[in-house]
Formats: sequence, C-alpha cells, structure tokens
Amino acid sequence: MVRWLGLIAALTVSAAGPAWAQAVPAPAEGQDPPESTLEDVVVDGRTLQERAETFVEEIAEPVRQRGLARWAHPACFGVVNFDGDAARAIADRLVSRADELGLPAGELDCEPNVFIIGAVDAPGVARAWVARNPGAFEPRVSGTAGRPSALRTFTSSDAAVRWWHISIPMHFDIFTQGIQPAVRLPGQSAPHLRVYARSQHQSRIRDDLLKVMVLVDVDRVGSVTIDQLCDYLLMVAYAQIDPEGDTTGYETILNLFEDPSTSGLTLWDRAYLTSLYEYDPTRRAREADQADRLTEEISRAEPPSSD
Repeated sequence: MVRWLGLIAALTVSAAGPAWAQAVPAPAEGQDPPESTLEDVVVDGRTLQERAETFVEEIAEPVRQRGLARWAHPACFGVVNFDGDAARAIADRLVSRADELGLPAGELDCEPNVFIIGAVDAPGVARAWVARNPGAFEPRVSGTAGRPSALRTFTSSDAAVRWWHISIPMHFDIFTQGIQPAVRLPGQSAPHLRVYARSQHQSRIRDDLLKVMVLVDVDRVGSVTIDQLCDYLLMVAYAQIDPEGDTTGYETILNLFEDPSTSGLTLWDRAYLTSLYEYDPTRRAREADQADRLTEEISRAEPPSSD
C-alpha cells in the first residue's frame, strides 16, 4: 500500500483545477433549466435483444480470449490527489452507489484495489506511471491485461477519464470448492484443472478483477458534478469498459462527457452491472451471454408496452 501511494504521489500533480476537484461543490438552487430545442424523433426498429447485443459489443472490452471480469472480492477505492473533502465525497459516493446496486464494496479503510487519481496533465501522468512501473500495467502473466494498443490509448488519449484493468482467470473446482489461478504464475508450476464429468464440457473458469487504475483529468471534466463523475467511475471500476466504444443512441452514463445533461446511471447501466454480477460466479461471463442477461434485466425493469 505504501509503495503504491508513494508511486502515485511521485507522479500526480496537485494544481488548481475545476472547483469540484478542490472542494465539494454546493448544489445549485433556484436555477432555471436551460432552454432546449426538440430534436427530430428517431425510431429504432431493432428488437431489444439486438440493441442489447450491440450495446455489449460496443462497451465490453475483456482481455482477448477471456470473459468479462468481475470483482469476486470487494472493490476498495483509494482516491488521491484531490482536495480532502472532495476525495472523501467521491469515495463515500462510490461505496453508497455500489451498495445500492448490490455490488461488492469494501469499507472506507480497506486496502485499495481501485485507484482513482486526480491529475492536471493526465496523459503525462499516464506515460510517466507506465514508464516507472510497467509491470503494474503489463504483468508477466498470460491473459491479465489489455493489448498494447489499448495501453497506447491509455497513455495518449485526451479523454477526461482513462482507466486500466488487471484481471486473472480463476478455476473453480466443483469437487473441492477451491479456487486457484487458471494460468501459470511466475515461480509456480502450471495449474492442474480438473473436469469431473463428460457433461461438463469445460472446466469452471471465471475471470476476476484484481486491480483498476483510473486517472481523472481535472482540467477536462468541465461542469460535471461529483455525483455524475462517481456514477461514471462506478461503471469503469466494476466492468471492463471499452474507452472507444460507440454508445450513440443509448442512454448511458458513458456518454457523460459528450452529453453533460446525463444525470447519472441509466436503466441500461444499472441492468448491465446487475446482470454481470448476478451471473453464476463459478462460470466465465461471456459477451453473448451478457447480452441475453441484459435483455432479460431490462425487460423485467421496463416491460414493453402493448399497442
């Protein structure tokens, strides 16, 4: 923990940014909503299943040849390089929102595995961080991190928020009820994965999140509030989200920095996270299955109206 915070402190910059990055903003009162022009209504002729499949295809970014990773243990948020009050507000909001959705979240004094770092020059901080500790981003373990092109995006993007996930495939032994890595770790022998019946076509392997690193560029967040930002951070902390996914036409918090009127987690966001974490924890969560579960979750929450 000390090593991580020392590295972060060496790389981040504590400079003036938007007001919310320095202190918790007071809610605006008595402010009239801005005038808006009604746009043309666009009718989407796709079925809910088709829309769900496209949504998952666009936003999901699992490690190649792996499934969608999830937290098997509580996510613990370490928020640094913000004003003390703002940092506490961000951490509190993330934990409370995770609790509302039934997502695993640790206590505020737990050891962080989700690092949320404020920066004035996020690309510069990202490049320096990767250069100083490349093993944190590309561990010497097969199938634990994204492709080199994704890491280049992390270091060169001009996005307001950027993130990097580390995950690992885990094998669940149905006979011993034990869990072990499904890949060879440095200094260890190859794992022995057992299948007990012909009907079990594959060993029970799931993908666990181990660490998430998030950089928030305080110069690029604009008028976004802490509540809006935290809902965005929740999505990227609990799911492997593609930073270049096209979510045009979907109501999702992932459109926040293109459409600041997005108030928070939408039905699609909540359904995505809920269905991802309600899935069998002993099995790999695949994109096709996630689209099916997302369709079911949205159908339950918002039944189609009859003509």
